[in-house]
Amino acid sequence: MVSLKSRLVVGLILFMLPLVSSAFSPQAFASGNSAEMITAVGMCVFTAALYGLLIIPIRYGITQDELIVRFGVVRQRIPLAAIQEVYPTHNPLSSPALSLDRLAIRTGGGPFASAMISPADKDDFLNTLAIRAGLQRYDDKLMRLAN
Repeated sequence: MVSLKSRLVVGLILFMLPLVSSAFSPQAFASGNSAEMITAVGMCVFTAALYGLLIIPIRYGITQDELIVRFGVVRQRIPLAAIQEVYPTHNPLSSPALSLDRLAIRTGGGPFASAMISPADKDDFLNTLAIRAGLQRYDDKLMRLAN
């Protein structure tokens, strides 16, 4: 699992990079200073590359014992046995999902023990996940029944 501190640091960097690069670009081009223009363009290219590495591609896979969420160079593995609930959400919080039509996956164990994804074929994804994880399906929601 990724720690809260790591998430906050990455979130702060991703929030600040576009602000910093967009703040310096107009000033650099207005000044006509070639070193400043190269720095501004470099910051914009770096920001675009970083976002590309962290966001593209977004893929989800279900193996026999894990849900694998891949976004860019990051890969999150969620044991199927740990999944307690899957439910639809439109939560705008940052997650490896490019749509707001998302599925929240709750694994229990704290406020950050969850993930949000947006599979292209939500119905097929829910059916496959229900079968492999041993979850009960209720419309667009999956739940683990207590023994």
